[in-house]
Amino acid sequence: MRRFRFRLTPLLRLRAQLERTARRELAIAMGAVSAIDQKLAASEQGLRDCEMQAARTDSIGQLAKAFENGLRRHRWRLGKQLQEAQQRLDVVRADYMTKAHELRTLQKLRDQKKAAWRLEVMQQEQSELDELAAMARTAQAAAVMGEGEREGEVQW
Repeated sequence: MRRFRFRLTPLLRLRAQLERTARRELAIAMGAVSAIDQKLAASEQGLRDCEMQAARTDSIGQLAKAFENGLRRHRWRLGKQLQEAQQRLDVVRADYMTKAHELRTLQKLRDQKKAAWRLEVMQQEQSELDELAAMARTAQAAAVMGEGEREGEVQW
């Protein structure tokens, strides 16, 4: 039996490599969003702590108010970074989805071609078996005819 050979195997390998690269980029983008989210959560906690300390009237209260203002600016910058990271994540996710779809399409095509090849091979094998069976029947019939003729010669 001959081996299955998919003509587009190099393209399939390339698409698989591109899909893996896109998946890696997606993971990096998701990590960036997650890191910014964690920084935002930490800054929110810091703001709550500063608000509690800002109620004091001594120098610690004044320092906490100044720190609170700095944290608000930092939170604003983090919000901008989060927005940019989210936009990048959306672009990378769309790219990954496209590449994954292209890969799945090629894999389906390969599977369909392999199924058709397998069916063709099975049909060829069956026709060879049928031909062998027909040859065996012909040989058996010839042998029976040959025996009948020899028996006829003996009787005369």
